[in-house]
Amino acid sequence: MHKSVLLGETIQFLDLKDGDVVVDATVGSGGHTKELARKVGDSGKVISIDVDQSAIDFAKKRLTEQDKDLLNRVVFVHDNFCNLEKIVQQEGLSGVNAILADLGWRIEQIEDPKRGMSFLREAKLDMRLDQERNSLTAHEIVNEWSEKKLRDIFWGFGEEKNAKTIVAEIVRKRKEKQIETTTQLAEIVESKCVARKKGRLHCATKVFQALRIAVNDELGNLEKFLTQSVSVLEKKGRIAVISFHSLEDRIVKKFFQTNARGCVCPKEFPVCICKGKSKLKILMRKPIVAGEDELKQNKRSRSAKLRVAQKI
Repeated sequence: MHKSVLLGETIQFLDLKDGDVVVDATVGSGGHTKELARKVGDSGKVISIDVDQSAIDFAKKRLTEQDKDLLNRVVFVHDNFCNLEKIVQQEGLSGVNAILADLGWRIEQIEDPKRGMSFLREAKLDMRLDQERNSLTAHEIVNEWSEKKLRDIFWGFGEEKNAKTIVAEIVRKRKEKQIETTTQLAEIVESKCVARKKGRLHCATKVFQALRIAVNDELGNLEKFLTQSVSVLEKKGRIAVISFHSLEDRIVKKFFQTNARGCVCPKEFPVCICKGKSKLKILMRKPIVAGEDELKQNKRSRSAKLRVAQKI
């Protein structure tokens, strides 16, 4: 089962108090939600958001079985965290004391054949987190998007060095017949993949990552969420983000740095004319990563990076 990564470190840096209102922007399996609910006490509240209804159902069930009393402190919301401002307003709140976003995928989502996300399992190409409201599928992207757009997402979202060769083969194959399944796509990728060293990533890893990001607009939604997080945070409120690949971490790092700097005038300007003010204070120079004990218990934690900032 999915294990919450960097749980202790996250709770410590959020520095929660009784009565706080906290947003768990990606409920996942509910591990973070559970600990947040414990910290805010009976007078506090946790707003737990997830775009995947099955994740919310699982988290509710888990909390009911493990600590039913905590349910009274949690409000579950089926929505995308890019709608953070709207969600907070709908709860009748002017602001919140802390925000957490764990950007990782649940292993149950990756392995669910109905979602078609894994190259290790035969399934229809889908990859949608929200299958009710999102109409764009990986099948549509692979079979209908232009050769240039495919190259752009495989390189831009997957950092796949063999993007040009792989895409050319995909385009050739789909002219013969549509690419319907995850394993069909994986075989095409492998046939054009430069051999990787033993123990490294599977050839299809980066292509499938790119498709998941494109289907769910993960990076665009992350940027929207971060912008809105500053608006809904109360003064001295903290935001913690756990990322799992360089694209996500780069966006979070840049956003924190930009909002901590305030002024965006070019360095050669003698005085500030943009009148930008610092909105955030970064609480650590480098991201927090998993320690040896957690790495032994949870291999997934090896790529996790935690960054935390405080609203000024």
